[in-house]
Amino acid sequence: MKSWHRYTITLVGGLAVGLGAAWALTTGGLRDGGIENGPWSTSLGYGTKATDPITRAAVARGGLLALPAKETIYWSAKTDAAGAKLDGNCRYSLSGTPLDARWWSVTIYDEAGYLVVNPANIWSVNGANVALDAKGEWRVTISPSKPAEGAWLPGTKGQPFHLTLRMYNPGKAFRANPEKAALPKIVKEGC
Repeated sequence: MKSWHRYTITLVGGLAVGLGAAWALTTGGLRDGGIENGPWSTSLGYGTKATDPITRAAVARGGLLALPAKETIYWSAKTDAAGAKLDGNCRYSLSGTPLDARWWSVTIYDEAGYLVVNPANIWSVNGANVALDAKGEWRVTISPSKPAEGAWLPGTKGQPFHLTLRMYNPGKAFRANPEKAALPKIVKEGC
């Protein structure tokens, strides 16, 4: 075998291993952000110079234009409260109390990180469009079929999904202890 063949094979092999490793390291999305709160995960380093290169690459792959934590905190959830993967065939209750932020939203994405395709063209709910009940709590149904009443995020049958919670201008008390903050609950009601 000629020496240029060996160099070419080594170069191609090295590129394949390097690109494969980079892809594998950033495929987890934002799940390993360092701060866990129930099914939600985040990092206060998103959007700052202190963020490590792997997290920056995961943010870039996810298409998220991350602002620093004093402006926005991004939470990601791929499981329900019981730890089961979120499944588009199932019905979930997403509920909570008003969040300690100027404005917040929850958006539904498919496994590839794109908005879930649905005929209703609904991908997000926010603090301004969910009603509070007598206890001061809000509730959103996530399911393939629209509920008779209340806020709804359409899931797609046969398609796993994940949720991103964005909290804009979170309060100082929240930023001081995000692991203990009251975040929305994700409870499976049935499939």
